[in-house]
Amino acid sequence: MKVFYSLALFTLLISCKDNNDVATKADSISQKEVPNTKDTINKIPSEFKSEIRPSEKLKLQQVYTDVAEYAGFNEGGDYSYVKIKKNNKITFLTSNITSEEELKYTLGDIYEFKWKIDSVFISGDGETRDFTEWFVSAKKVKDGSVTLFRKKHPEPMKYNWADGEDKYTTEFKDYLYTLVEYYLANSKSELVKANLNDPNLSISYSIEDREEEGHSYTVLGIANEFENRTSIMQWLYVDNETRVLYEYDLPNEKLIEFK
Repeated sequence: MKVFYSLALFTLLISCKDNNDVATKADSISQKEVPNTKDTINKIPSEFKSEIRPSEKLKLQQVYTDVAEYAGFNEGGDYSYVKIKKNNKITFLTSNITSEEELKYTLGDIYEFKWKIDSVFISGDGETRDFTEWFVSAKKVKDGSVTLFRKKHPEPMKYNWADGEDKYTTEFKDYLYTLVEYYLANSKSELVKANLNDPNLSISYSIEDREEEGHSYTVLGIANEFENRTSIMQWLYVDNETRVLYEYDLPNEKLIEFK
């Protein structure tokens, strides 16, 4: 139990002493523990909903199994998130995993995910309890788009920095590399697909930081290199806060989310 909850429980016991109303148990249904008062018990719903199984009424802590695409991993805050895609809808499975290295999953591969509904605590809001989907485990069942792309295009991609300065961590560069693979493996752009069919294909991309309308982006310029010349296939924007990937629509000068 975290020190915060220990102090909270101690305070509650002292305040209730005169009324002989002492709460001595802790609610253990969640990843963290909170005082097991009548108020918190009444806040636990009897059933839950999830985009993974939108037509079902789900039970607390029951483990469910679904086949879905691994769509990424997000760190930050009190929890991390395993991102999955099923029926073209994205769901973030909350987890206590500290790094994507622990997963060793490949973006786009298909996995049998085990997950459950359990508690989360919202920091900055009095540690308010809520309920959400939690990651339990996963087992790969099928090669996905990135794995198939690597088999078809085994030559490593080259990359460079637009300002000539390498200021990115190895983890972030690996993330961008896989993101470019994922885009190329799933792109519907006719220009991209035509380049991928080029027998002399040699892929490279540039990396730079850019601010657009109050948002911070990492911008990737994907190109086909041939005889010391580069031909841009596509500009991609990665939102540095949300990690959402966008294609740059050059004719209309706007960003379109890549799904």
